[in-house]
Amino acid sequence: MTEYRVGDPLPRLVYFTSLALQQHADRLLAPCNVTLEQFHPLKLLLLAGGELPQRLLAEQSGKSAANMTRILDRLVKKGLVRRIPDPHDRRAFVVALTPEGRGLVDKVVRLFDSYLDRVMAGISPADEEVCRRVLHRLTENLASLEPSVAIPHPCARREP
Repeated sequence: MTEYRVGDPLPRLVYFTSLALQQHADRLLAPCNVTLEQFHPLKLLLLAGGELPQRLLAEQSGKSAANMTRILDRLVKKGLVRRIPDPHDRRAFVVALTPEGRGLVDKVVRLFDSYLDRVMAGISPADEEVCRRVLHRLTENLASLEPSVAIPHPCARREP
């Protein structure tokens, strides 16, 4: 993992922390034959009662339709989900957890509870709340950015 210093810019710290969390979670999930990227939609399906329209699953996962299709293709091959034609839209699908998928999510949620306890060790509830507020503010700031209005981009082509 790339080293960073406490004095580095906050977005850099967030980026490297996110990478470290994903790498650790992927190693933790490896014996289950799923990645964190594949597990996230499985958990969303469980929380939704076992099925969701594919479009909504992509939105809730923060994935493009094409990326979600690729993820679901792999999960279908593993027998963890199935696609059901949407009765309200012939072009769309509803994604449903299979019994195997539901069993996997149950196991992994218990595993992650223990993992997250260890990740959060030594962080007080007050520090966690401050971190939540700061991350929320960063997300809001990013959502409000208008790149074309901000600073002239150094890589943008300039008209002669």
